Amino acid sequence: MKKLQWLASLILFLPMVVMADIVVVVDKDSPITSISQNQIRQVYLEGGGKVDGVYVKPLDLPEQDKLRDRFYQDTVGKTPAQMKSYWARMIFTGRGVPPRSVSGVSAMKVMLENNPELIGYLPANQVSGNLRVLHQIR
Repeated sequence: MKKLQWLASLILFLPMVVMADIVVVVDKDSPITSISQNQIRQVYLEGGGKVDGVYVKPLDLPEQDKLRDRFYQDTVGKTPAQMKSYWARMIFTGRGVPPRSVSGVSAMKVMLENNPELIGYLPANQVSGNLRVLHQIR
């Protein structure tokens, strides 16, 4: 009976984990204090750019990461396949370089915490005191 209760709890809790809010973050020492969804879109579609006069370089989670899929769908309005196609065209024509990919959420946090010029996205529950939340995606 306890196994059944545990399984039921897990099934109810799992969607909350999957649907956790995504936040766009920078190092706490970054001069950037906020960012609009349009600015996020621009930075991630250009592989970098200026936010409030400060140049930032975006970090990305691996292609197979579900958080990455949600991030692009919710902020850029593109599916993983559309993003792959977009960057293939940009690279082929010499018009851009995609955001630097990191191995996962932990690597993203470490890199962001030590580089004020980097910007990235994380599950809201993974934000440490060394990071500044610029925008929340629901």
